[in-house]
Amino acid sequence: MNVLYILGNGFDKAQGMKTSYPEFYQYLMKTECSPLLEQMKKDITADKELWSDMEEAFGRYTAKVNSVSDLENLYFELSDQLQNYLKTEDAGVNPSEKLRNKFFSDFISPSRHLGETDKVRYDDFVNKRGNTYDINVMTMNYTSTLEKLLGPNMNKKYNHEVNIGQVIHIHGQLGDSIIIGVDNEGQITNEKFRTDEDVKDFFVKVQSNYTMKSTRHTTCESLISSAHLIILYGVSIGETDARWWKMIGEQFKNRNTLSIIQYLYARDKIPPTRKQLMGRVERDHRNELMKKMGFKDNEWPEDTNDRLFFIINSNAFKL
Repeated sequence: MNVLYILGNGFDKAQGMKTSYPEFYQYLMKTECSPLLEQMKKDITADKELWSDMEEAFGRYTAKVNSVSDLENLYFELSDQLQNYLKTEDAGVNPSEKLRNKFFSDFISPSRHLGETDKVRYDDFVNKRGNTYDINVMTMNYTSTLEKLLGPNMNKKYNHEVNIGQVIHIHGQLGDSIIIGVDNEGQITNEKFRTDEDVKDFFVKVQSNYTMKSTRHTTCESLISSAHLIILYGVSIGETDARWWKMIGEQFKNRNTLSIIQYLYARDKIPPTRKQLMGRVERDHRNELMKKMGFKDNEWPEDTNDRLFFIINSNAFKL
């Protein structure tokens, strides 16, 4: 069975890293920047909760930028500041052997944190696919957190049932070119920038990868199209990565051999003594996920509820 993890910023947060956009924004506010970035800091404030919120706001902010050279300078200064901030956070990650063992046990056992009734559904699905797991990872993070947690288990056959494959940083890695930006040119408010190939080379994510001669996008497309199980952890399903959610939706629509597990965190909504509220949270997120994957209400596959799984407030991948 082909398993694809898609990891977002919530994965780093689960390891105690201060990698959210508001935390980076606080760092920026204490850092002396160019007049261009100082002005942007006032416009794109800390009330943006998610990185995708910030990227969408950056796309709108282009309406206030006068020239391609100004936008390019602003973009790469922000990129440099983000690298400087995250390198410090990344350097502080030194997982213990106990954490690595706990993480790896969770990583190779996707059903470990499912509810009892969901495990029955999951086992029925797995029995049709076989018991061998080929696991790959598509991470939207720039950090090396995952590599540190996997350690010597990376890129090798763990046993006769589990094979650890690729870890792909779709937006780049620290110390190299990283990608910040939008999903498509329609998310760039400044109309003259939408058709400017120089701008799209760094501001539109997919074109940025192609411009750098990277095969990351095509590799991830292939992994999505061949996956039997896609596991979403720490992702916000934001609009600035919309192409991936739509691509997963197409696969979910056309292949009844694909199931999805999404980890959700709603500790403020579901205290340990009120687990009866989980149904409401799952329904809300199921509707949101299907919408982001491109489905209208009357277009859901008949077996949707059989192939979607949600894990709420688990301690997966952390001590």
